[in-house]
Amino acid sequence: MKYDVLVGHVKMKKEAQRRDIVKILVCPNQESSWDTIWKWEWFSRDFWKPIKREENMDGVLALHSHLSKLGIKSILDCSCGLGFKTILLAELGYEVEGSDASAIAVRYAPQLAKEEGLNIGFFRSRWEELGEEYKRKFDCVFSDAFDWITKRESLLASAKGIYSVLKKNGIFVFGVPIANSKNTKRELKKIMNKVWEKQGRFEILPPCERNGTKLTVVMVYDRVSDGIFENRIHLIEEKGHTRAEIAFMMDFYKWVWNDYTRVLREAGFRKVYGFEERGIGQNVAVK
Repeated sequence: MKYDVLVGHVKMKKEAQRRDIVKILVCPNQESSWDTIWKWEWFSRDFWKPIKREENMDGVLALHSHLSKLGIKSILDCSCGLGFKTILLAELGYEVEGSDASAIAVRYAPQLAKEEGLNIGFFRSRWEELGEEYKRKFDCVFSDAFDWITKRESLLASAKGIYSVLKKNGIFVFGVPIANSKNTKRELKKIMNKVWEKQGRFEILPPCERNGTKLTVVMVYDRVSDGIFENRIHLIEEKGHTRAEIAFMMDFYKWVWNDYTRVLREAGFRKVYGFEERGIGQNVAVK
């Protein structure tokens, strides 16, 4: 099968000279990419729910082990996506809410919680807008994506937004590749290279079918200067036609520990430290 690439679509030439059009949507920015990713993650949830539960349980239990020592009761998961970690925290007895910048994510997250027998509140907000969007204060704000921010001014604005929804002495818990003042840019690059060496260059997930629509997800990886770039290609077959929706995401390896501590202290946090529970490291900034 030969492909002629045109603007916005691909022409597929077959022996019978019949031409079918495969429409291709390429997400123009990160926001639309995440909306696309969460839309199709929701579609395929029956496939990944048991996998996500197993993958995330150790990290959530490690977090719980530390939070229980601090008397934490309320948590905002501020990069919740479809809310699976939020659900696990609620199952452990925390009073939780979730927020995300993706409108699609927070549309479906309450439905996912209901499927798991829980009633959890979710709202849309970027990190830097948290204080404007929501007036409630929490004992803890949690994020597993703080290291994905690309610019220092955005990192600072996000830290200030997170600070604004914490109670006095509240904590911000975040995961980053390194949590040691001795680590340097060179060490961070080594960590990225090790991840890249272990990671395949592409991955094809098992097809998922629902209500006459078949989804196949192909993930193609590439290494760039500050991280590992992923093109996520969603191939959708329905009513005899095929289309593709291409989103992108990136795991950044840009900030070292001193970058985080300086920004967090500038945002108002009085203490920053790392901890390890059950063999898993996390980091804490104290208001």
